[in-house]
Amino acid sequence: MTGTRASAPPAGAGGQEDAGAIRALWDAMARGWAEGDAARFAASFAEDCDFTTVRGDKPPGRPGIEAGHADLFRGPYAGTVLATDVRSIRFLGPGLAAVDAESTVSRPGGAVLARTHALAIVARTAGHRWLIHTFHNMIPAARTPQQTPRPQEPTVTDPSPRPKLRHLALVAREPEKLAAFYCSVFAMELFHRDPDGSCFLSDGYLTLALVRHRLDGETPVGMNHFGFHVGNTAEVSAALVAAGVPEPAERATGRPFAEHRAIDPEGNWFDLSAHGFGGPSA
Repeated sequence: MTGTRASAPPAGAGGQEDAGAIRALWDAMARGWAEGDAARFAASFAEDCDFTTVRGDKPPGRPGIEAGHADLFRGPYAGTVLATDVRSIRFLGPGLAAVDAESTVSRPGGAVLARTHALAIVARTAGHRWLIHTFHNMIPAARTPQQTPRPQEPTVTDPSPRPKLRHLALVAREPEKLAAFYCSVFAMELFHRDPDGSCFLSDGYLTLALVRHRLDGETPVGMNHFGFHVGNTAEVSAALVAAGVPEPAERATGRPFAEHRAIDPEGNWFDLSAHGFGGPSA
């Protein structure tokens, strides 16, 4: 089933006729989606629409929106349907409104593939047609019901006797773009940014470093190292030497994270930190 559900009447300068015309934009998107017609889907957007996908990509206006959705309709979302729900319309002035809308993508049998939440700015053209001029799409973060007891979790600054794996690092060509992806899809939080653009994220328990790739360097893109939060670096270092690997070396870095770099028997790098890897607590 496709279509836009009715919601509370809009407030502000617009009337019911304008509100109906705005909801019709989302109805048209749903019909274009159901038909696999990317051009019809994109017709609700202005030619130069500022569109941001859930991955942080910005296709160039209506042509880019059409091309991107044509790929979706031929690929992962072939044969799916889009149900839209315009939650609110706030008129900012004559011919201008902010729209809060939610969408659900489902298979014909009803299995939900994705739920998204969008904030949009719509404007009325000189020809009295409403079009979407700005559209920011996102995947809502999962919410834990307030009444559900949450088990006590150690924080990233609370070591316990057993070392904890708390850190992963990737070498990335575009750290900012990749950070936007993980923040949007997995609700991670960006808590540190290096001058070179490297980004550090956290889910409240584990930190993810997105280290900028150097074009003149030899380090390949992808997984680079991981890190343990330990209670006593000296004790762990002694255990590593006893296991036949080199003694961990102090890290020469201005970052306020890991203090030592170590290596396992097969040459994989990992960090040791007694004070944690930063970031917000869970």
